[in-house]
Amino acid sequence: MSVLDLPVYGPTDPHGDEEHEPDVIVRVDFLMSREQLVTALGIAWAEIAGDRHPESLTVAEVRHEVEAWLSVQAFFALADQMERDQAREFPPEQQRVMQVLAAAIDEAYPPASTFVELRVQRPRYGDGTVTLDTVDRGEVTVDEPAWCTGHDGETVGHFTDITHNGPETTAPVVTAKYGPSQILTMHVSHAPHLTEHPEPFPLLYVELDGHGDLDPADGHSLARALRLAATRVDRAADELDRIRRGMS
Repeated sequence: MSVLDLPVYGPTDPHGDEEHEPDVIVRVDFLMSREQLVTALGIAWAEIAGDRHPESLTVAEVRHEVEAWLSVQAFFALADQMERDQAREFPPEQQRVMQVLAAAIDEAYPPASTFVELRVQRPRYGDGTVTLDTVDRGEVTVDEPAWCTGHDGETVGHFTDITHNGPETTAPVVTAKYGPSQILTMHVSHAPHLTEHPEPFPLLYVELDGHGDLDPADGHSLARALRLAATRVDRAADELDRIRRGMS
């Protein structure tokens, strides 16, 4: 049986020690046999039994005790090594190695303070305006062009990142070898508040995609798709020009 076919249980509760303030949560998957599970629960049961009967254990308690025993063993080993490290003085070369390892930990396990909380926009639309939330200016009200499809579901970002996007236009291609796909996706886009790369007027955002080995029939299919794509780009460019002239 593949590991991917095994049932997964836990984590039931987060585990740690009382001496250290946690910075991150590290999750580890243990591949365990029935014998190992019974052994772990047996050790845990010897410590918690008291006046209880094993039949009284709930499913949640069983999983908690097994996971807790595994975590305790890891923390005991860590504490023992930390005490030994604190009791000796590392030579300069080893100190340098430990500094490099500490930097590697900071990169692999960045603390919560390095992340910006991701929030979803709840826009309020007015007459030609939209009120959005930003991480640097709070709520702002900006012009909302009629061609914009809206901002529902977008992630809250910086004020300068506010972007208006129009409806998508695509150009499909169908080949016998690769089946249906899109060789062109585009929409009108405008980020009017950018400072490093200003966009005083809307632009046409275009994505082109397509590669492969084609026989003659599929080559003709691609040619038709490219002609369709060219026609739609022309029309989109005309619409963009109309939008720009309307802003003048």
